[in-house]
Amino acid sequence: MMLAGTMKDSGGNELGGGRLRFLVAAFLLGVLVFSIDTFTTIESAIAVFYVLVLLLAADSLTRRGVIILAGICMFLTLFAFIYGHGWSLDYGNGWNDDISSFLRLVVSLAAIAITAGLIIRNHAVRELLVEMNAALTQSEKRYRSIFEQSLLALWEQDFSAIFRWMDELRAQGVTDFGAYARQHPGVARESARLIHTVTANEATLELLGASSLGEIMGPIERFIPQEETVSADLLQACFEGRDRFEGRAQIVTLSGRQLTVLIAARFPEAASFERVIVGLVDITQREQTQQTLLALQTEVARASRAATVGVLSASIAHELNQPIGALVMNAQTCLRWLRREVPDIEAASKAAERMVRDGKRASEIVANTRSMLTNGSRKFAILDLREMIEETRALLEHELAADRVIFRVDYAPGVAPIEGSRTELQQVMINLVTNGIQAMKEHGTGAPEITVKVDSPDPEHVRVGVRDRGKGLNEDIIERLFDPFFTTKQNGMGMGLAICRQAIEARGGNLTARNHPEGGAVFEFVLPLEMEHA
Repeated sequence: MMLAGTMKDSGGNELGGGRLRFLVAAFLLGVLVFSIDTFTTIESAIAVFYVLVLLLAADSLTRRGVIILAGICMFLTLFAFIYGHGWSLDYGNGWNDDISSFLRLVVSLAAIAITAGLIIRNHAVRELLVEMNAALTQSEKRYRSIFEQSLLALWEQDFSAIFRWMDELRAQGVTDFGAYARQHPGVARESARLIHTVTANEATLELLGASSLGEIMGPIERFIPQEETVSADLLQACFEGRDRFEGRAQIVTLSGRQLTVLIAARFPEAASFERVIVGLVDITQREQTQQTLLALQTEVARASRAATVGVLSASIAHELNQPIGALVMNAQTCLRWLRREVPDIEAASKAAERMVRDGKRASEIVANTRSMLTNGSRKFAILDLREMIEETRALLEHELAADRVIFRVDYAPGVAPIEGSRTELQQVMINLVTNGIQAMKEHGTGAPEITVKVDSPDPEHVRVGVRDRGKGLNEDIIERLFDPFFTTKQNGMGMGLAICRQAIEARGGNLTARNHPEGGAVFEFVLPLEMEHA
């Protein structure tokens, strides 16, 4: 009855025929050992043979069954000893037997206990091995599942021959594989014959254009273009003993199509390189897209250069238009004074002086533009804004007089001089004032007036505002006013305000436009007093 719950193996499964036979043999041997030990007079450690009973039954019993069976064997051993030798409780004299019988008893019990302990430990080790084997099997299944179902092309290859060959090269004294490959051009190509395909997933078959695994088995030489070799970087990584490699290479499919792929390989730490996983990513389309993009970028750069030339030409034409127009007008005035019956030499001389002045302005504009294009040094000076505004009034004297425009200056006290390019800032002022004159002329303002206001919004900046009395600006176009080629004038080029903003921002300031609450438009720029020289 005690063994009824033990008729299962160590895994809890019902016993098979072979194990049941071992269990029956163990039972019969146990009965035989007990009979000899109990009912014979043989003076030896017969009970030691219970060890064989435990060993025969070990594979058929659980850990609990082994403990129970060992306890039964020890009980039977004690029973046989007491039955065969007897004892008396004669008022404290204890049980009487010789020391040799007692030692045989101890040896038998110790043998049974030690054997039971070893069997239990063996069961534990076996269970651990079973668990580890199950985990290993499960891991192998997961790996195979990932390998087969991965959308990434995974190519399992045998690198053992290539590593043995490299070991031979090292033995011959080769220390730099790159130099060796350059001295022996055919080596890299021949090395492809030493790398063999072990297996591959469906993604690899699709990439190489194969319908079955057998079509890609063998050396990888046929998948390398004739003009290519095995990636020199890959061979160098193998020779140097790196644990991984990532790079780009060319491969040929079974249909002859050449692909550009990214290669990633991880070499095992062990000495065996018979199963190296190589990942492949097809980047052919990406490479073609990049080449197309580079071609487009080249074309865009060429178009940009052409557009830049156009903008520059328009900018120069716009900037030179005013001084050249003034030059022609003063030349005509000079001729009129000289062609009178009594030539007015003094008036003609003043007109000629203005011609010289306008010619110098045109020359300075060209020189300044050339300096910006060639990164040359530009002339900076300390500028008195009041003086520069008066010069602007003088330069635009004819336009102001022709349209009867009143030119007012509101100059706040204590405004400090600034540092900058006189030509640039004066051209900004001329553009802003000219725009105001044209705006008032276009919309027929009754009392045309230009007001230039100069003040300091803070101790570190100077602010200059140019206000006209025209119609004002449409709110939806204010943000576009400074875009190149944007204009609201019928014959305008759309470059004046763009040039002005560029000049002001290059000086470290900013130029804005808004409508005045009392009517008209205000163009205002703010400049720092101290200019940072880059």
